[in-house]
Amino acid sequence: MTIALVYGGRSTEHEVSIASALTVHRALKQAGYRVLLIAIALDGRWYLQPNLLSKSIDATIPIHAVPGLGLYVQDAKLDIDAVFATTHGYGGEDGNLQGLCMLCRLPLCGCDTVSSALGMHKHLASELFMQALIPTVPTLLLDKNAVQQVEYTTLLERARSTLGPDLFVKPENSGSSVGVSALKDCDAKALQQAVELARRYSERVLIQLLIHPLQELETAVLETRDKGLVVAGPGLVIDPAKETVGFLSYEHKYGKVDTAHIRIPSGLDDTTETIIKNYARKAFLAIKGDGYARIDFFVSENRIYLNEINTSPGLTDTSHYPALLASVGYDLSSVCKHLVENALLRNAQEKLRIYTPPGY
Repeated sequence: MTIALVYGGRSTEHEVSIASALTVHRALKQAGYRVLLIAIALDGRWYLQPNLLSKSIDATIPIHAVPGLGLYVQDAKLDIDAVFATTHGYGGEDGNLQGLCMLCRLPLCGCDTVSSALGMHKHLASELFMQALIPTVPTLLLDKNAVQQVEYTTLLERARSTLGPDLFVKPENSGSSVGVSALKDCDAKALQQAVELARRYSERVLIQLLIHPLQELETAVLETRDKGLVVAGPGLVIDPAKETVGFLSYEHKYGKVDTAHIRIPSGLDDTTETIIKNYARKAFLAIKGDGYARIDFFVSENRIYLNEINTSPGLTDTSHYPALLASVGYDLSSVCKHLVENALLRNAQEKLRIYTPPGY
């Protein structure tokens, strides 16, 4: 069986995607699959790659998609049984790549178009979580029009009265702590700078309550054929740099020095862990998740907040999702097997649906 491993992308998380692909490539091989490497360059073009992954993309063999048929190199169709994408962020995690796979009738490991889009757009996901009675971080949304017309002194007064003096500003549809700012008792100028930074990565901006002190917890969800929905964790995120600004920076998530790691078990009491697991399960179902996801929480002063869901979590050697699943007996090769099986099953079910008008 041949799995197309798709990585890279026109995204701020391009390098993280490549690092994840290196780990997944090894796991897929260990699981017994033949792996076809497909890299998405920073300009968005797709290329077939040599056998070895590297940070530099070989742009000599372009790939084109034919809806209804599959992926091609010139006139030759690529033999692909399923797609495993380690793409993150814009174009690769937001439903675009997932929609392309659906149009090309390629089974895809992980979430589909709708759940990927919901997971990427944090405010939309948050609305669903609240409907499912899952507590979320108090938030103000600045949509495209509001951002363009905002008066920052008025906005600061509104944010302080609604959320409090300490604020957290982030893009509405980005990840890996890119474009975020933590503001303690800020003035209007600092808020403006934070919003403008977030706007570089997203048309819509979220202003949230900056929760501190806090413990950051993560859970891993995996859809399996034999045990149904497995929820691993929660694990406690440990930051060796001891940052106190309320979030982990990109460097402390993926850098080589003082990288954050996860402690399993978390050290929380059993009741709190059970509540977090139940919230994770409900959140995954709320966005109609498929395959896998990482779901992150904050705990502060005995209150639990769902922070966000990640439908394409990092899968590097230091990523937390694989560590969480390993703690309950699933190494990455077995995770990959479950994801491939789930993708093939979903594709088989899709083929049984009727999409043609009566009489055709």
